[in-house]
Amino acid sequence: MIKPTNLTGYYKEGEREELWLFDDVEEMGLEIGYKIDRLLHYEQSPYQEISVAESAGFGRMLVLDGIPQYTSKEGYIYNEMLTHVPLTTHPEPHKVAIIGGGDCGAARETAKYTDVKRIDVVEIDARVVEVSRTWLSNPAIYELDDRVHMIYRDGLHWIKGQKAIYDVLIVDRSDPYGPSTALYKPAFYELAYRALNEDGLFVCHSESPYYNPKIMRDTVRYLNKLFPIVRVYLAAVPVFPGGIWSFVIASKKWDPMHADIRRLQWRNNGYMNPDLFYASFALPNYVKKALE
Repeated sequence: MIKPTNLTGYYKEGEREELWLFDDVEEMGLEIGYKIDRLLHYEQSPYQEISVAESAGFGRMLVLDGIPQYTSKEGYIYNEMLTHVPLTTHPEPHKVAIIGGGDCGAARETAKYTDVKRIDVVEIDARVVEVSRTWLSNPAIYELDDRVHMIYRDGLHWIKGQKAIYDVLIVDRSDPYGPSTALYKPAFYELAYRALNEDGLFVCHSESPYYNPKIMRDTVRYLNKLFPIVRVYLAAVPVFPGGIWSFVIASKKWDPMHADIRRLQWRNNGYMNPDLFYASFALPNYVKKALE
């Protein structure tokens, strides 16, 4: 294989020199390959390597440091699962903060809830927002909806200044490398707890329950020390290794298993619906065992 650029993960293969993107799953000795039709954009921002590729199976892909983050064909799945569970669980989520999520998919899903009065999107890298807007044809939700406020800061530094402000805190962190590393540490969860109102709740993804159960287990363990209600739920996300992804919701008061499902804004969704809301909390035995 001949690497065509200095970009992480991209290689040319075979006599026809087809372009592929490979995502390593080091814990399992596994590589996931995505056939790339065209490399549309690449750059090194002050924080990370950003690229956009047209893929054969997933349409346009936003790639950070060689790892796919969002695709035009199925990116709605991750964003719907990350947002609709907490926003349905909380009966009156007026103030919402989203750390990460530079593609603004989570913000667009949050904006479906009319009782939300303010949405703060805290993104460390402004170039991710700009590149997503240019190449992924995503509407500029922060221009179309005056409830959305973009804050370009390191999420860890920003949250240190927040105390008892938010009803819902959504953490759309990338994998635990580079600028997102701090968002997996116990100190961050403590700051997140402090940033929430007395009945606030927190949600984040916790990686693959099969390929990287330690991330899921550690996330639950840290949050259990802070919140009285902590639950894991799952979704099928085709672009991620293994196709199954875990999320953790932690709440000071509201239990998603007792949520008023009438609040769920699902009719224009591609994935989430009332039946799936509850079904996503049904865990396979191997996941239950990993959480022990």
